Amino acid sequence: NQIIDLKLAGYTLEEVAEETGWSFYCVRHWWRCYRDGGRKALDPPDGRKQRGGPMSTFPGVIRFALLRIKKEHPGWGAAVARPRVAERLHLPEEEMPSVSTIEKYWAQYKGRLYKRHHQRHPVHKKKEGPQPKAPHERWQADYKVKIRVDGLGRVDVFNIRDDFTPLKVGSFVYPYHEWSDREAQDALRQAFARWGLCDRFQTDKEKRLVNTGDHPFPSRFTLWLAGLGVEHEIARSAQENGCAERFHRTWHGRVVEGGSFEDYDHLQQVSDKELDWINGRLPSRGRDCDGRPPLEAYPEARKPRRPYTPERELEIFSMERVYQYLAEQHWWRRVSKVGQISIGGHRYSVGMAYAYQDVKLTFDADAVEFVVEDSQEEEIKRLEPRGLTTTEITGLELESV
Repeated sequence: NQIIDLKLAGYTLEEVAEETGWSFYCVRHWWRCYRDGGRKALDPPDGRKQRGGPMSTFPGVIRFALLRIKKEHPGWGAAVARPRVAERLHLPEEEMPSVSTIEKYWAQYKGRLYKRHHQRHPVHKKKEGPQPKAPHERWQADYKVKIRVDGLGRVDVFNIRDDFTPLKVGSFVYPYHEWSDREAQDALRQAFARWGLCDRFQTDKEKRLVNTGDHPFPSRFTLWLAGLGVEHEIARSAQENGCAERFHRTWHGRVVEGGSFEDYDHLQQVSDKELDWINGRLPSRGRDCDGRPPLEAYPEARKPRRPYTPERELEIFSMERVYQYLAEQHWWRRVSKVGQISIGGHRYSVGMAYAYQDVKLTFDADAVEFVVEDSQEEEIKRLEPRGLTTTEITGLELESV
């Protein structure tokens, strides 16, 4: 039945074979059986019936109509599709399958019915940027956690390295699991103050820095970087973030191994001193260094691309950049049974009339509002955003300027 339903929904025999895992010849055989003899021709010759599944007791015309409407309108949930199909087939709605049955029926087709939805409304992902051609164009960063350190126990370290040169930008240590995005901001402020603002900052999907899931709203950390004019890139694999990953081994070997530390300040001091030595004195086998220390091989790395001081951050930071960054994106949300959605960690009311439906949100940078659209992309509401303030994003009070 799955083979027949997919074929009736408009897929080619090759696509049906790819989706179901059956060979093309098997799929073609059963399609010809159905074409010549209907669904009865699919029953085993000994009279046994095929095993049922979601909606197996409903007529094929209903199953076909539900597949077709989902393919036509990928953003519609079962609660929206159910009355529309009943109307198309001139059936009383009570004769239709339940919402949960329809959802289960769609789910058995895995990603096939939803693929078009994702193509039409892609999750916002930054394209991988060009390879850096100068110091401080892109930094790579990563957290290494639960490092055993003599005298301190378990320690986390935030390592940052330049992507174009062997320059070690900074290492920042914390007690295990005792840091958040605010500590990451403070670490970067120290790095920016010494080296200037980088153009792009790359991390993995560390959950304290990056929101994940379907259509995630940008994290506070990402919005902070956007406001500073720094693009936050997300590495898709450890290999893409290889500079930072290799830096972990260097840092551990040069700082931790063989050492014993009185407290975290002591460890941080030793780490800072060792990085100064690596950058300025230690012969490097890195790119084009030819045995010279990184700062000797790349003296231009001493000059900031864009100067930064913590005292001037609120002059540099721009909410207009944040608004423009958000205006380039959109997010899908399912309205709850009480007519609410959640975005950016805040709940908003859309209206009970849209319960269980999928809605699309965009951001109007001029009006500074979320725009809510229904599945047919008709505007239904505008929402004043919460938490999108300079103080909330930077953690700095405006009076401190």
